Amino acid sequence: MIKDLSNVPNKPGVYQFFDESKIIYIGKAKDLNKRVRSYFTPAIKDRKTEQIKKQAIKVETFSTHSETEALILEQQLIKEYKPKFNILLRDDKTYPFIFFSSDHNYPSIHLKRSKQAVDENFYGPYTNAKLVRSQIKELQKIFKLRNCSKSTFSNRSRPCIEYQMKRCSAPCVNLISKSDYAEDISSAKRYLTTEKKHIKKVLKEKMQKHSEMLEFEDANRYKKRLESIISLEDETSINVHPLDLDIWHGTFEDSTGIAKISVRDGKVRSTKTYFIKSDESLKKDEAFRRVIFHNYLNKNQLPKKLLIPNQLMERKLLQDALNKTFNLEIRILTKVPKGGKRFTDLAKLNSKQILLNSVRKEPPLRQAFKELLEKFNLHIDNPTLDCIDISHHSGSNAKAGIIRFNEFGPDKKFYRAYNIPKNLAGNDPGSVSYAINKRFKKENEIPKIILVDGGRIQLNAIIPMIQNSRILILAIEKGHHRKSLTESIYSRDGQESIKKNSNLFNLLIKARDEAHRFAIRANRAAKRKNMSTSILDSISGIGPKTKERLFNRFKSIDVILKAEEEQLIQIKGINKQIAQEIFRMKKK
Repeated sequence: MIKDLSNVPNKPGVYQFFDESKIIYIGKAKDLNKRVRSYFTPAIKDRKTEQIKKQAIKVETFSTHSETEALILEQQLIKEYKPKFNILLRDDKTYPFIFFSSDHNYPSIHLKRSKQAVDENFYGPYTNAKLVRSQIKELQKIFKLRNCSKSTFSNRSRPCIEYQMKRCSAPCVNLISKSDYAEDISSAKRYLTTEKKHIKKVLKEKMQKHSEMLEFEDANRYKKRLESIISLEDETSINVHPLDLDIWHGTFEDSTGIAKISVRDGKVRSTKTYFIKSDESLKKDEAFRRVIFHNYLNKNQLPKKLLIPNQLMERKLLQDALNKTFNLEIRILTKVPKGGKRFTDLAKLNSKQILLNSVRKEPPLRQAFKELLEKFNLHIDNPTLDCIDISHHSGSNAKAGIIRFNEFGPDKKFYRAYNIPKNLAGNDPGSVSYAINKRFKKENEIPKIILVDGGRIQLNAIIPMIQNSRILILAIEKGHHRKSLTESIYSRDGQESIKKNSNLFNLLIKARDEAHRFAIRANRAAKRKNMSTSILDSISGIGPKTKERLFNRFKSIDVILKAEEEQLIQIKGINKQIAQEIFRMKKK
């Protein structure tokens, strides 16, 4: 814990908490000293703050001229370092974007899927692929852009059907100049990001300019663009109050759902949702600025207006930060504009739906762990269960296998197999104690709940080793004739009554079986290694490289011993004498 905070200034800026090796949390403050000290008051905070308080050993601050500058810097640092205690955003899927290929003299337009806009050539995201294809067709009708592949483009000798359908200007056969095509690409991008009134005004001015200069062919091209836009507006107009804005709405319960609806010309062009595992109702401003800065990567994605119906304390601060970051004039609205109610209702519906979806996607073992915690009156955040089993073959190649389950199932990065010393081989209680002692030597692997495959003897062997009474120790003993669902469960207090076929009982059985499988696998691997080492190393003339060639060819010691003499001689380094020696090993 950090004790000396005397160097933290009373200025706006950014603070960074560090553990022993890295940044664990980044935040912004109007007064750095007050904000940082608030973490270390005796009052009990929320779980995240308490964890930061326990793990932080150093704080660094960076002062800024204003709170707005602090917010901007905070977002940049979070994107750079991704600290574990900052809100973790999880996009619930990939989204279709309109993509302009910039690596060609005549860029094409395509549908491309991504979790977010990678660069300024991505426009969207859209609600579904059908909308993107519809929008691409619309752009092709107006601006005559190609959507063919590079190979198709380079191999054309005459215009394709897209040209005949008046959806492409045929740059592949030089029916349009590079500069004119580039202008059409630029207009198409503006069409996606600006109000249609503005683009119509620009096209009308260019049409008149070329007409005055007697450049009637160019004037006619702009006239057709203008007519196409007007025609499509007549076909697709669905709102008497055309809106151009993004609507953000958050629902805050045990977890948090935030949805965005992008409305252009009174039509929904795209949606995006974010799910945050924790309840951010007391930190709405922080939650919204996280998702907003995460969503908008360049100014092409931003409309002039954002609507956030949720009550924010720092709305003006967020607005100023967006304007300075993207060099735009953006307004954040709190009241629903005329014609926007149905879109706002849609955003609310989506933000609630995210939470409903998260309940349906509950981790498969959550209910089982909940029953376990309630049964033994445990108060553990993120509970885990370690199960240990011993496997040996008549006392040889003894191995201890320890596996770990969390609410999502097996956590294989914490699986460990330990060699059991020869003096303990065949001594299951001693082997279990040895393995548990090895496990406890690494602080990051210390179990919260331990399950031993065995009975009271194995349980009693490790109880004296574990002084921490908050660590639950259980043992699972096979039933009569090893029949399923006849197992007995023991704790420090004796035999426990757990309903058969309950989620908890099934969790213990599943963990026992996984530990058993893992330990047997480790034992068999050790047995194969010892066998291959002892047999082949005893034959004169077989060195490490020759042994490697044998295993590359035959894969196992059993197949090597069964091989014919002619097959063995084909291996480099194996002569007739060595092959006969291997063959004699087979008979032993």
